Amino acid sequence: MRSLTDQEHRTIVDELYAESEDDLVGLWEIIKLVEDLVGTGDGVREQSLMIVADLLAKGLVVGDPPYALGGYKAWDEQSPDKVVGRIRSEWMSLGHTPSIPDIAWFARRA
Repeated sequence: MRSLTDQEHRTIVDELYAESEDDLVGLWEIIKLVEDLVGTGDGVREQSLMIVADLLAKGLVVGDPPYALGGYKAWDEQSPDKVVGRIRSEWMSLGHTPSIPDIAWFARRA
C-alpha cells in the first residue's frame, strides 16, 4: 500500500470541508476516499487520522454519528490530539474498518 501524495491529501481535505457546508461528514467517508486512492491496509487508519486532524484544524467539530441515540451531538473534547487519539482507540477496539454508523461525524461550527 502506498501513501497519499500531499496533493491527494489536500484534495480530500478540501472536498470534505466543502461538503461540510451543507451536510455532516462521516469518518467512513474519509476512510473510503483514502482507500480509493491507496487501497486497503494498515496505513489507511493513520492516513485517515491525518485528514481528521486537518479537518479539525480547519474548524470542523467532531461528534457522535447522527444514527446514535439522540442524533449528532458534538463531543465535549475537541482538542485535535485527543480527538485523533479517541478515534484511533475506538477504531482499534471496533475490530473492523469503521462504516457509516461508526465512531464519529464532523460538522461546521454553528
